[in-house]
Amino acid sequence: PDAIMTMTTMTKHPESVNPSLILSIIQLDHSISQIDRPIAHTATCILDHLSCSTPSEALDALQSSASTPTKITNPCPSSSTLREKVDKSVMRYRRDIDRWTSFASLLMKSLAFYRSVGPPLIGSCMDKKLEIEQKKQLPIVDLPRTKYNRPYLPVLDGKPTSTDKDNEGEVNEDFNSMMNVSHQYPWVCMAQQHLRPTKEKTTQTNNILLGVDVVIFNARLSNYRPTIDEFLQSFVGSFTPWEWERINRRQCPSWVPGFGSKRLSTRARSDGSKLREFFLRWSMKEAYTKALGLGMNINFHEFETRLLHGVDVDAGENALTEQDEGIWSSIMKEQGIANGSRGDADGQLLRQFSVVGNVKRTKALTGECWEFIFFPLGRGGVQDSLAQDSMPSQLSGVDASFNACACICRGPLLKNASESSKGNPAAMELLSVVDLVQFHGSNPL
Repeated sequence: PDAIMTMTTMTKHPESVNPSLILSIIQLDHSISQIDRPIAHTATCILDHLSCSTPSEALDALQSSASTPTKITNPCPSSSTLREKVDKSVMRYRRDIDRWTSFASLLMKSLAFYRSVGPPLIGSCMDKKLEIEQKKQLPIVDLPRTKYNRPYLPVLDGKPTSTDKDNEGEVNEDFNSMMNVSHQYPWVCMAQQHLRPTKEKTTQTNNILLGVDVVIFNARLSNYRPTIDEFLQSFVGSFTPWEWERINRRQCPSWVPGFGSKRLSTRARSDGSKLREFFLRWSMKEAYTKALGLGMNINFHEFETRLLHGVDVDAGENALTEQDEGIWSSIMKEQGIANGSRGDADGQLLRQFSVVGNVKRTKALTGECWEFIFFPLGRGGVQDSLAQDSMPSQLSGVDASFNACACICRGPLLKNASESSKGNPAAMELLSVVDLVQFHGSNPL
């Protein structure tokens, strides 16, 4: 379908696997306008039509019908308890936009399950565009959760899989096909990777963990916090002193009077630069803690993230020749926007920036290398009116067309892995709620 855009796929990763990594994105304000029905009616209609199931039930149904090419109606009818649980997970919110977000997230996670069981049951969805037309009707799968409420793809070995988030039992996660979801209206993003073993021998034994976070550059000012500085001050305790300095000030070269040479000095950032730097560094922290499976259960000030390759560290000669505008300017330079380029030959922006960062606990002597991949969002789409109205005047021109950014964090990398992936380390696809419904089977709307 035209709604799907698949970018250049994986390059070689410094691990012992070839990771297929894909970022699936929904812009909900577009999706809602396509459906034009209330969320309560939409969710009930789709859940009743497709049914719900646990991962093990869905896999059993797929295996039993693998030799049947015809469409199957309700292959695994959902129990009343599971159906009620799924419905409540969507309708428990008061605002319709939160209900739409929860429903889209549910469909995304179900898609991740079917990708994880992929060939020969439903095809290799990680290596090509999403196949919308299915020969089978697939139930919506409700994934199990850890005690920290993180949904995960289980290893299915014939044993029933619990979907109770309060389950304190052993978590048998499939680390070869990890997924993570993040949402902030109107954006719903899901990162998923499929790791294939290679013939190369290595001493690497760690799993490659995966987390994603999406942020909107919206200060949400109020009578109590009327300025961006006052808004940011509420979060000072979530960052280390070095990180807070980077959010508020930038390095820039200046001439030393009488010596004819340059030195680095710091200057306060503009409000727009502060806001973007804050949200980008917040997204790095949240994506990292989600990769660990802890989310907000770890204090953000207890660890520090520094990006390599001239963004934060190892600037080299560029530190004395270029002004430092932080992470955002690195993202824009990667896309050629700083030089006035409109994108590649097809008119599409590359839309991702990969860089390795060092993550260190504040009381530790050394840190670990993790990869961070940034995807600016919003160009050419319908802007979230709330975020647009709250956006400071400094965000103008081409930069203002990006009102959000997704950040993928994965690792830990090998100790000697300091190079970021060249080109585009991830595929990216733009989906709608209708696309996800049609993937599971016929659209009842």
